[in-house]
Amino acid sequence: MGFFCLFSPVVADLSFSLNSQVHLQADTIEYLKEQNLVMAKGQVHIQQGLVHLYADSIRYDVTAQDVQADGHVVWQDENQEIEAKSMTYNLRTKEGKAFRIRTVAPPWISTGAEIDIKETKVIIKDAITTSCDYAEGYRHYFMKADRITIYSGDFLVAENVLFYIGKVPIFYFPFFVRTIHDIKTPFSISTGATDFLGNYVLLTTNYLFDPKSYGALYTDYFFKKGFGLGLRHEIALNDYSVLSLFGYGIQEKDSQQLRWESRIRGLWAISSSLQGRVEADLPGDGLFSQDYFVANRDPSLVSTVREYNLSATYAHQQYTLGVLFRRQESMDINNPVITGSTTGAPTTLFSNFIQTLQNLPQANFTLFPQPLIFKNWLKYDLSLQGDHTFTQANNFYVNHLSGEIGISQSLLLAQTQNLYSRIAFDDIFQDVSDVGVTVGAGSAGETHSVNFNTNWTGRWSEFMTSTFSYTYSQKLNNLLPTDPPHGVQSNLLSGSFDFAAGSVFRARTSTSFDFQAQVGTDASRFSYFRQEFYLTPSSLFDFLAIADYSIEADALKDFNTVLNFRSPRDLWRFNISGNFVDPNVSNTGYVSQGQPPTFGISGQVVFAFFTNYRISALENYDLTNAKFIARSISLYRDLHDWEAELNYVEDPIGGKTVYFKLNLKALPGRPLNISDQQLQQLNTIRNQGLTGAASQFQ
Repeated sequence: MGFFCLFSPVVADLSFSLNSQVHLQADTIEYLKEQNLVMAKGQVHIQQGLVHLYADSIRYDVTAQDVQADGHVVWQDENQEIEAKSMTYNLRTKEGKAFRIRTVAPPWISTGAEIDIKETKVIIKDAITTSCDYAEGYRHYFMKADRITIYSGDFLVAENVLFYIGKVPIFYFPFFVRTIHDIKTPFSISTGATDFLGNYVLLTTNYLFDPKSYGALYTDYFFKKGFGLGLRHEIALNDYSVLSLFGYGIQEKDSQQLRWESRIRGLWAISSSLQGRVEADLPGDGLFSQDYFVANRDPSLVSTVREYNLSATYAHQQYTLGVLFRRQESMDINNPVITGSTTGAPTTLFSNFIQTLQNLPQANFTLFPQPLIFKNWLKYDLSLQGDHTFTQANNFYVNHLSGEIGISQSLLLAQTQNLYSRIAFDDIFQDVSDVGVTVGAGSAGETHSVNFNTNWTGRWSEFMTSTFSYTYSQKLNNLLPTDPPHGVQSNLLSGSFDFAAGSVFRARTSTSFDFQAQVGTDASRFSYFRQEFYLTPSSLFDFLAIADYSIEADALKDFNTVLNFRSPRDLWRFNISGNFVDPNVSNTGYVSQGQPPTFGISGQVVFAFFTNYRISALENYDLTNAKFIARSISLYRDLHDWEAELNYVEDPIGGKTVYFKLNLKALPGRPLNISDQQLQQLNTIRNQGLTGAASQFQ
């Protein structure tokens, strides 16, 4: 017949050593040698590199590299998975077609009538996508599109999209772009209220042009102030350079003032060793971040100081070298701008900024510990810093040079005692005296000092350890009138004893003794005597208590305790805490203020009812003044793949606030920022040396 057949009751294994490097397994394999065809049936698995194809049966043309798969077909690569009734796929071109498909690129699940597989993308026609894995007709939400294109497992683009909640169409989008991985939820809405802004609604819409260019648009409405608009954009200029842009502004309808803030940050790196940063923080009038704090999605944007930075760092295994150019401007509180408003109340803005600090430049060098005597005996380290600095207090530039050389030693004694000691000599030079300080006994000239610290850690048994540390620092010359006697800056001994009985019980006793303190008795040189207890007898109960006791006053300064209970299946949780503070007690004795001790108590209860609902309430009560000082009530709803939460908060500082949060659990909302992990993922950077540079954006 001109062909060779192989039948086996167990798994047969046939490998092809062609250019495609195809590996095939099945219950039975039939090889038609003259036609160069392979027919396989039963638990078929065909593999080429990172591509895996599973099916009930396949027909494989070895010459053309065409595969026809039927029955429970599953196609996988490193980024996604496609399920289908049947599929055709070419192992050479890495292209194929499937019908009645279901594809998963976590957390997204997409179904469609037909799919085209390309080398760098897949195209789904008549598609439905969602992150809810409930059956059709029971999904909490889904998007229906004419076509969805998934690019290399990184992001998807949908065309002519209808967004459904349940079975009801809510929104229409001509197109929709969504990153598949973990940058952020496509959009989010939150509401609340403050006295200054009134009720407000915050809408965040995230967008993705490509994995190297993405951002977020902020569209907010404040009932007292009007519409606020903001933009945050991240651009990966190349594999080593990232630019972050942010701006937010609002034309207040009551004061008619334009309020705004902005920021520019750039990260650059020539290699894993040479990297740097450029940054400009522009807070507008300086009080924007205070008045519009609810609009700041990223807490790092909150600032009242204008700052401009340019820096570079060279990192070596044994040393680092850095240079920084910096300028800071602060609000001119002596010259505020006062404007009127439609309500008649004046508005005060600190839109004038004055220079308070400028480094042109500041440079530093750090040499990591190096062997001085033998390899593991004495070690030395070195640090140098110089700057040309302008300060508002001086109103002129001053040159500073400083350096420190240290010698250290670490010893392990009897396998249970560790002793580390380091002595360092410092030298500081300043060419011009600070304003208000005379040259003869002032800051100008050269200053020498010595620093010493040692740390002794001992393990006395399986349950008990101790730690003692001593620090000493003395300025040897060029003393200021405000310096301590003999120039001794620090002379402190501190210690603690720790007792631990597994994870059930822990206790710590600690205090410190200040030889330098200018007090009348030795007892007042002691800091508070602190005692801590932690008890965790089971996963359902834990308790802690912390007390500070004044040795000199022979009285309790403060006492804090927290008691937690929870049910076995976390159906409910309860905690109660108490806080006692005596403002008349200090570590140097009694302070005659005549103020009564304060005692507050707070309690929180969290209760899950039905299957998907949880309610929690928190109350803080001042027993001294017999009044509530803060409270919080929240209602949480688990929507399977989404979660919703309604909160009411009341406190003396923020007032009464109500806000609502809707969030996709699989992709928790968080500010868009550049982290080292995202930088490497988005730009395929594999050099871990960039971690330090990327962390500048945290």
